[in-house]
Amino acid sequence: MKQLFFLAILFIPVGMFAQTFDVTTKKGTVNFTYDTSTKGTLSGVSATIKFDVSNLAKGSIFGTVNVSTLSTGNSMRDKHLKSKDYFDAATYPTMKFSSTSIAQSGDKYTVKGNLKIKTTEKEVTFTAVNKEGKIILTTTIYGSDFGVSISKKRDKTKIVISVEIPMAE
Repeated sequence: MKQLFFLAILFIPVGMFAQTFDVTTKKGTVNFTYDTSTKGTLSGVSATIKFDVSNLAKGSIFGTVNVSTLSTGNSMRDKHLKSKDYFDAATYPTMKFSSTSIAQSGDKYTVKGNLKIKTTEKEVTFTAVNKEGKIILTTTIYGSDFGVSISKKRDKTKIVISVEIPMAE
């Protein structure tokens, strides 16, 4: 399936006009590591991307991930994280990202934008690279900045989004 072919454009220098791609995929995952010990995933990734290879400033990315897919491998912890105490998945079923800028530096891209978790929206910056047929986007956020802190301290969460680049058929 060619549903993620658009992502290949980010990392393959080709001359083409601006295009818009609508994507829903189960091949994309969001992995997270909270405070270096708790690891988990989210799936249900979907995105709309407008990308002009010759003019990155005109590009944009809007994406969501389904909070109900959160999994840490511990069903009791997952249920608690999805509860009103943290992500409140029943009221806020998705986390959203909307880019404000895309820039290239060598073989890496910087994607800045606003991440919305529940009712809080903050600017974040992802670094994106092409690695072994996948687009890997990474950033670090603080749960307390979004009202989903597990403790009273400022808790780091590393986020890694991995999306396979499908081969053209």
